[in-house]
Amino acid sequence: MQKRVTKIFIIVFIALISIPFIFVILQIKVTPVNKQEKKISLNFKRNFPLRSDLFKMYSLGKTTFFDAEPIPNGVVDAKNGWRFLGNKFSNALSESKGLITFNQKELSKIAKNLSEKKEWLDKKNIKFYFSIAPNKHTIYGDMIPIKKSHRKTKFEQLDSICQSLGINFIDLGSNFPKNDSLRLYHKTDSHWNHYGAFYAYNSTLEAIMPDFKGVDFNYRTMKDMEVEKFWAHIGDLNRALFLEQNEEFINVKPIKPFSFTAQEKTLTVPLNYHFGDHFYEERYKSPANELKIMVLRDSFFGAYFESIADSFGESLFIWRHNFNKKLIESEKPDILCYELVERNIDILLTENFNHSPN
Repeated sequence: MQKRVTKIFIIVFIALISIPFIFVILQIKVTPVNKQEKKISLNFKRNFPLRSDLFKMYSLGKTTFFDAEPIPNGVVDAKNGWRFLGNKFSNALSESKGLITFNQKELSKIAKNLSEKKEWLDKKNIKFYFSIAPNKHTIYGDMIPIKKSHRKTKFEQLDSICQSLGINFIDLGSNFPKNDSLRLYHKTDSHWNHYGAFYAYNSTLEAIMPDFKGVDFNYRTMKDMEVEKFWAHIGDLNRALFLEQNEEFINVKPIKPFSFTAQEKTLTVPLNYHFGDHFYEERYKSPANELKIMVLRDSFFGAYFESIADSFGESLFIWRHNFNKKLIESEKPDILCYELVERNIDILLTENFNHSPN
Protein backbone atom coordinates (compact mmCIF):
# COMPACT_ATOMS: atom_id res chain seq x y z
CA MET A 1 0.00 0.00 0.00
CA GLN A 2 2.80 2.42 0.92
CA LYS A 3 4.53 1.82 -2.45
CA ARG A 4 1.29 2.59 -4.27
CA VAL A 5 0.77 5.83 -2.35
CA THR A 6 4.38 6.80 -3.06
CA LYS A 7 3.96 6.23 -6.81
CA ILE A 8 0.73 8.24 -6.91
CA PHE A 9 2.35 11.10 -5.02
CA ILE A 10 5.35 11.15 -7.37
CA ILE A 11 3.15 11.18 -10.49
CA VAL A 12 0.95 13.99 -9.16
CA PHE A 13 3.96 15.99 -8.02
CA ILE A 14 5.71 15.68 -11.42
CA ALA A 15 2.52 16.72 -13.21
CA LEU A 16 2.10 19.81 -11.02
CA ILE A 17 5.72 20.85 -11.13
CA SER A 18 5.61 20.77 -14.92
CA ILE A 19 3.04 23.59 -15.04
CA PRO A 20 5.45 26.42 -14.06
CA PHE A 21 8.01 25.23 -16.62
CA ILE A 22 5.36 25.46 -19.33
CA PHE A 23 4.70 29.05 -18.20
CA VAL A 24 8.41 29.80 -18.45
CA ILE A 25 8.84 28.18 -21.88
CA LEU A 26 5.84 30.05 -23.25
CA GLN A 27 7.16 33.24 -21.58
CA ILE A 28 3.90 33.88 -19.81
CA LYS A 29 4.56 36.68 -17.33
CA VAL A 30 2.79 36.76 -14.01
CA THR A 31 3.86 40.32 -13.16
CA PRO A 32 5.51 43.15 -15.08
CA VAL A 33 9.24 42.82 -15.64
CA ASN A 34 11.68 45.09 -13.81
CA LYS A 35 14.65 45.57 -16.14
CA GLN A 36 16.99 46.24 -13.21
CA GLU A 37 16.51 42.77 -11.77
CA LYS A 38 19.12 40.15 -12.51
CA LYS A 39 18.09 37.42 -14.93
CA ILE A 40 18.27 34.61 -12.39
CA SER A 41 16.23 36.57 -9.85
CA LEU A 42 13.79 37.52 -12.61
CA ASN A 43 13.22 33.97 -13.79
CA PHE A 44 12.69 32.65 -10.29
CA LYS A 45 10.72 35.48 -8.73
CA ARG A 46 8.63 36.55 -11.72
CA ASN A 47 8.25 33.58 -14.01
CA PHE A 48 7.98 30.68 -11.61
CA PRO A 49 4.33 30.79 -10.52
CA LEU A 50 2.89 28.46 -7.87
CA ARG A 51 6.30 27.91 -6.27
CA SER A 52 4.96 28.46 -2.73
CA ASP A 53 1.97 26.18 -3.40
CA LEU A 54 4.24 23.51 -4.81
CA PHE A 55 6.53 23.71 -1.81
CA LYS A 56 3.55 23.38 0.52
CA MET A 57 2.57 20.19 -1.30
CA TYR A 58 6.14 18.97 -1.18
CA SER A 59 6.32 19.73 2.54
CA LEU A 60 3.02 18.00 3.21
CA GLY A 61 4.12 14.95 1.24
CA LYS A 62 7.47 14.70 3.03
CA THR A 63 5.91 14.96 6.49
CA THR A 64 2.74 12.92 5.86
CA PHE A 65 3.95 10.05 3.67
CA PHE A 66 7.65 9.87 4.46
CA ASP A 67 7.77 11.27 8.02
CA ALA A 68 10.78 13.40 7.04
CA GLU A 69 11.87 17.02 7.45
CA PRO A 70 11.09 19.16 4.35
CA ILE A 71 14.30 21.19 4.86
CA PRO A 72 16.39 19.07 7.25
CA ASN A 73 19.28 21.54 7.54
CA GLY A 74 16.99 24.59 7.74
CA VAL A 75 14.19 23.80 10.15
CA VAL A 76 13.93 20.99 12.69
CA ASP A 77 10.52 19.85 13.95
CA ALA A 78 10.20 18.90 17.61
CA LYS A 79 7.30 17.80 19.80
CA ASN A 80 3.97 19.62 20.14
CA GLY A 81 4.47 21.95 17.19
CA TRP A 82 7.84 23.36 18.25
CA ARG A 83 10.37 24.22 15.54
CA PHE A 84 14.08 25.05 15.72
CA LEU A 85 16.72 26.38 13.37
CA GLY A 86 18.89 23.74 11.76
CA ASN A 87 22.55 24.01 10.81
CA LYS A 88 21.82 25.97 7.65
CA PHE A 89 21.85 29.12 9.78
CA SER A 90 25.32 29.53 11.28
CA ASN A 91 25.36 25.91 12.51
CA ALA A 92 22.93 27.01 15.22
CA LEU A 93 21.92 23.48 16.18
CA SER A 94 25.41 21.97 16.42
CA GLU A 95 26.85 25.02 18.19
CA SER A 96 24.08 25.00 20.81
CA LYS A 97 24.88 21.35 21.52
CA GLY A 98 28.62 22.01 21.78
CA LEU A 99 29.35 19.86 18.73
CA ILE A 100 31.06 22.80 16.95
CA THR A 101 33.22 25.07 19.11
CA PHE A 102 35.96 27.69 18.73
CA ASN A 103 39.47 26.38 18.32
CA GLN A 104 42.40 27.93 20.16
CA LYS A 105 43.38 30.18 17.27
CA GLU A 106 39.83 31.54 17.05
CA LEU A 107 39.65 32.06 20.80
CA SER A 108 42.89 34.07 20.70
CA LYS A 109 41.54 36.24 17.88
CA ILE A 110 38.28 36.93 19.73
CA ALA A 111 40.19 37.79 22.89
CA LYS A 112 42.39 40.21 20.94
CA ASN A 113 39.41 41.92 19.29
CA LEU A 114 37.48 42.25 22.54
CA SER A 115 40.44 43.49 24.58
CA GLU A 116 41.17 46.19 21.97
CA LYS A 117 37.57 47.39 22.11
CA LYS A 118 37.54 47.43 25.91
CA GLU A 119 40.86 49.30 26.08
CA TRP A 120 39.64 51.95 23.63
CA LEU A 121 36.34 52.40 25.49
CA ASP A 122 38.12 52.61 28.85
CA LYS A 123 40.18 55.53 27.52
CA LYS A 124 36.95 57.25 26.51
CA ASN A 125 35.48 56.58 29.97
CA ILE A 126 32.67 54.52 28.43
CA LYS A 127 31.39 51.48 30.32
CA PHE A 128 31.36 48.38 28.12
CA TYR A 129 28.85 45.53 28.46
CA PHE A 130 28.74 42.50 26.20
CA SER A 131 25.42 40.65 26.16
CA ILE A 132 24.40 37.41 24.46
CA ALA A 133 20.83 36.28 23.75
CA PRO A 134 20.78 32.47 24.00
CA ASN A 135 19.59 30.39 21.08
CA LYS A 136 16.20 28.79 21.44
CA HIS A 137 18.06 25.44 21.36
CA THR A 138 20.09 26.47 24.41
CA ILE A 139 16.96 27.02 26.52
CA TYR A 140 14.73 24.28 25.14
CA GLY A 141 17.40 21.87 23.93
CA ASP A 142 15.78 18.91 25.70
CA MET A 143 13.14 18.90 22.97
CA ILE A 144 15.79 17.95 20.41
CA PRO A 145 17.00 14.32 20.81
CA ILE A 146 20.67 15.14 20.37
CA LYS A 147 22.97 14.77 23.36
CA LYS A 148 24.90 17.89 24.35
CA SER A 149 28.67 17.57 24.17
CA HIS A 150 30.76 17.68 27.35
CA ARG A 151 32.73 20.55 25.78
CA LYS A 152 31.92 24.19 26.38
CA THR A 153 29.69 25.74 23.74
CA LYS A 154 30.81 28.87 21.89
CA PHE A 155 28.50 30.81 24.21
CA GLU A 156 30.26 29.37 27.27
CA GLN A 157 33.69 29.89 25.71
CA LEU A 158 32.89 33.58 25.18
CA ASP A 159 31.75 33.91 28.79
CA SER A 160 35.14 32.54 29.92
CA ILE A 161 37.04 34.94 27.63
CA CYS A 162 35.14 37.95 28.97
CA GLN A 163 35.78 36.90 32.55
CA SER A 164 39.51 36.58 31.88
CA LEU A 165 39.60 40.04 30.24
CA GLY A 166 37.48 41.75 32.89
CA ILE A 167 34.72 42.52 30.38
CA ASN A 168 31.19 42.78 31.72
CA PHE A 169 29.48 39.74 30.21
CA ILE A 170 25.68 39.49 30.35
CA ASP A 171 23.94 36.19 29.76
CA LEU A 172 20.54 37.55 28.76
CA GLY A 173 18.93 34.27 29.74
CA SER A 174 20.39 34.20 33.26
CA ASN A 175 17.15 35.45 34.85
CA PHE A 176 14.85 33.08 32.98
CA PRO A 177 12.53 31.37 35.49
CA LYS A 178 13.01 27.63 35.82
CA ASN A 179 10.11 25.30 34.98
CA ASP A 180 7.84 28.23 34.17
CA SER A 181 4.42 27.42 32.78
CA LEU A 182 4.75 30.29 30.30
CA ARG A 183 6.90 29.98 27.20
CA LEU A 184 9.95 32.22 26.84
CA TYR A 185 10.31 31.70 23.07
CA HIS A 186 7.85 31.39 20.21
CA LYS A 187 7.08 27.84 19.16
CA THR A 188 7.38 28.47 15.40
CA ASP A 189 9.86 31.37 15.43
CA SER A 190 13.55 31.42 16.30
CA HIS A 191 13.15 34.46 18.58
CA TRP A 192 12.08 34.83 22.17
CA ASN A 193 8.71 36.38 22.96
CA HIS A 194 8.21 39.56 24.98
CA TYR A 195 7.93 37.55 28.18
CA GLY A 196 11.39 36.07 27.74
CA ALA A 197 12.75 39.39 26.51
CA PHE A 198 11.64 41.18 29.67
CA TYR A 199 13.86 38.89 31.71
CA ALA A 200 16.69 39.87 29.35
CA TYR A 201 16.01 43.49 30.34
CA ASN A 202 16.25 42.47 34.00
CA SER A 203 19.61 40.77 33.39
CA THR A 204 20.91 43.87 31.58
CA LEU A 205 19.90 46.32 34.31
CA GLU A 206 21.16 44.07 37.10
CA ALA A 207 24.57 44.07 35.43
CA ILE A 208 24.66 47.84 34.90
CA MET A 209 23.14 49.21 38.13
CA PRO A 210 26.01 48.22 40.49
CA ASP A 211 28.40 50.36 38.41
CA PHE A 212 26.17 53.42 38.79
CA LYS A 213 25.14 53.40 42.44
CA GLY A 214 22.72 56.09 43.48
CA VAL A 215 21.27 56.45 39.97
CA ASP A 216 17.53 55.92 39.53
CA PHE A 217 16.97 53.57 36.59
CA ASN A 218 13.21 53.35 36.93
CA TYR A 219 13.90 49.61 37.17
CA ARG A 220 10.90 47.35 36.72
CA THR A 221 10.37 43.72 37.62
CA MET A 222 7.66 41.35 36.47
CA LYS A 223 5.49 42.64 39.32
CA ASP A 224 5.33 45.94 37.43
CA MET A 225 4.14 44.23 34.25
CA GLU A 226 1.07 42.34 33.13
CA VAL A 227 1.00 39.33 30.83
CA GLU A 228 -1.41 39.14 27.93
CA LYS A 229 -2.00 36.39 25.39
CA PHE A 230 -3.48 36.58 21.92
CA TRP A 231 -3.33 34.61 18.69
CA ALA A 232 -1.08 36.05 16.03
CA HIS A 233 0.41 35.13 12.67
CA ILE A 234 4.13 34.81 13.44
CA GLY A 235 6.95 32.40 12.84
CA ASP A 236 10.10 32.91 10.77
CA LEU A 237 10.51 29.13 10.84
CA ASN A 238 7.04 28.70 9.38
CA ARG A 239 7.86 31.19 6.64
CA ALA A 240 10.96 29.20 5.78
CA LEU A 241 8.62 26.28 5.08
CA PHE A 242 6.05 28.44 3.25
CA LEU A 243 3.53 27.66 6.00
CA GLU A 244 0.86 29.99 7.33
CA GLN A 245 0.06 29.25 10.94
CA ASN A 246 -1.09 31.21 13.97
CA GLU A 247 0.19 30.60 17.48
CA GLU A 248 -0.47 32.03 20.91
CA PHE A 249 1.59 35.18 21.35
CA ILE A 250 2.76 35.84 24.92
CA ASN A 251 3.30 39.54 25.56
CA VAL A 252 4.07 41.70 28.58
CA LYS A 253 3.15 45.34 28.98
CA PRO A 254 3.72 47.83 31.81
CA ILE A 255 1.00 48.41 34.39
CA LYS A 256 2.28 51.98 34.68
CA PRO A 257 2.90 53.38 31.16
CA PHE A 258 6.43 53.99 29.92
CA SER A 259 7.61 57.59 30.08
CA PHE A 260 10.14 57.69 27.22
CA THR A 261 9.59 59.69 24.04
CA ALA A 262 10.93 59.03 20.55
CA GLN A 263 13.45 61.51 19.13
CA GLU A 264 14.34 62.57 15.60
CA LYS A 265 16.78 60.36 13.69
CA THR A 266 20.02 62.14 12.77
CA LEU A 267 22.31 59.51 11.24
CA THR A 268 22.88 58.60 7.61
CA VAL A 269 21.90 55.03 6.85
CA PRO A 270 24.90 53.04 5.49
CA LEU A 271 24.89 51.89 1.89
CA ASN A 272 23.55 48.39 1.23
CA TYR A 273 21.74 48.30 4.57
CA HIS A 274 19.60 45.14 4.63
CA PHE A 275 16.75 45.81 7.04
CA GLY A 276 15.12 48.99 5.79
CA ASP A 277 16.26 52.53 6.58
CA HIS A 278 13.77 53.04 9.42
CA PHE A 279 15.30 50.16 11.42
CA TYR A 280 18.88 51.42 11.46
CA GLU A 281 18.63 54.15 14.12
CA GLU A 282 16.26 54.69 17.04
CA ARG A 283 16.57 57.49 19.62
CA TYR A 284 14.66 58.04 22.85
CA LYS A 285 14.64 60.25 25.91
CA SER A 286 13.15 59.66 29.33
CA PRO A 287 13.18 61.52 32.69
CA ALA A 288 14.76 58.51 34.43
CA ASN A 289 18.32 59.89 34.80
CA GLU A 290 21.14 61.70 32.98
CA LEU A 291 22.87 58.61 31.57
CA LYS A 292 23.14 57.90 27.85
CA ILE A 293 23.23 54.32 26.61
CA MET A 294 24.19 53.22 23.11
CA VAL A 295 23.25 49.70 22.04
CA LEU A 296 24.62 47.88 19.00
CA ARG A 297 21.82 45.40 18.50
CA ASP A 298 20.10 42.74 16.44
CA SER A 299 16.50 41.54 16.07
CA PHE A 300 16.34 40.05 19.58
CA PHE A 301 16.68 43.49 21.14
CA GLY A 302 13.43 44.65 19.53
CA ALA A 303 11.32 42.79 22.11
CA TYR A 304 12.70 44.71 25.11
CA PHE A 305 13.94 48.04 23.74
CA GLU A 306 11.03 49.92 25.39
CA SER A 307 12.11 48.85 28.88
CA ILE A 308 15.71 49.89 28.17
CA ALA A 309 14.59 53.23 26.71
CA ASP A 310 12.53 53.91 29.83
CA SER A 311 15.49 53.25 32.17
CA PHE A 312 17.97 55.75 30.68
CA GLY A 313 17.83 59.48 30.15
CA GLU A 314 18.97 59.11 26.57
CA SER A 315 19.09 56.01 24.37
CA LEU A 316 20.52 55.30 20.94
CA PHE A 317 19.88 51.90 19.39
CA ILE A 318 21.77 50.95 16.22
CA TRP A 319 20.72 47.78 14.39
CA ARG A 320 24.20 46.90 13.22
CA HIS A 321 27.28 45.30 14.75
CA ASN A 322 30.05 47.42 13.32
CA PHE A 323 32.24 48.87 16.05
CA ASN A 324 32.21 52.38 14.57
CA LYS A 325 34.66 54.48 16.60
CA LYS A 326 33.74 57.73 14.87
CA LEU A 327 30.08 57.22 15.63
CA ILE A 328 30.77 56.32 19.26
CA GLU A 329 33.01 59.36 19.69
CA SER A 330 30.42 61.70 18.20
CA GLU A 331 27.56 60.28 20.31
CA LYS A 332 29.56 60.25 23.59
CA PRO A 333 27.55 57.59 25.44
CA ASP A 334 28.17 56.75 29.09
CA ILE A 335 27.45 53.10 28.34
CA LEU A 336 28.03 50.95 25.26
CA CYS A 337 26.09 47.70 25.25
CA TYR A 338 26.82 45.16 22.54
CA GLU A 339 23.84 42.81 22.13
CA LEU A 340 24.20 39.70 19.99
CA VAL A 341 22.27 36.46 19.52
CA GLU A 342 24.23 33.29 20.17
CA ARG A 343 23.87 31.96 16.63
CA ASN A 344 25.75 34.97 15.23
CA ILE A 345 28.63 34.73 17.65
CA ASP A 346 31.16 34.20 14.82
CA ILE A 347 30.93 37.94 14.14
CA LEU A 348 33.55 38.29 16.85
CA LEU A 349 36.14 36.69 14.58
CA THR A 350 36.10 39.74 12.30
CA GLU A 351 38.39 42.68 12.96
CA ASN A 352 35.63 45.28 13.21
CA PHE A 353 32.77 43.04 14.29
CA ASN A 354 31.20 43.36 10.85
CA HIS A 355 27.42 43.22 10.68
CA SER A 356 25.76 39.88 10.05
CA PRO A 357 22.04 39.52 9.24
CA ASN A 358 19.87 37.29 11.50
